[in-house]
Amino acid sequence: MNALREEKRATLDSIEAEYKGQLAGLRRVAETEEQKLAEQWAYKHLRLAKLLEQMGCQSRLAEPNGGC
Repeated sequence: MNALREEKRATLDSIEAEYKGQLAGLRRVAETEEQKLAEQWAYKHLRLAKLLEQMGCQSRLAEPNGGC
């Protein structure tokens, strides 16, 4: 009986360790993807701001209707 309990405990510990490893991997992937999306958003925002500046809309952005 004790041997079965020990085997069960060892199996559960192994499953838990695998689960924690997979969860850590998923978190790393999610953090990397989040950083990538933030960088893409910042780049697109910068491009849009430059475009609006070139179009002369810089001063109109503060208007309630959004300018241009």
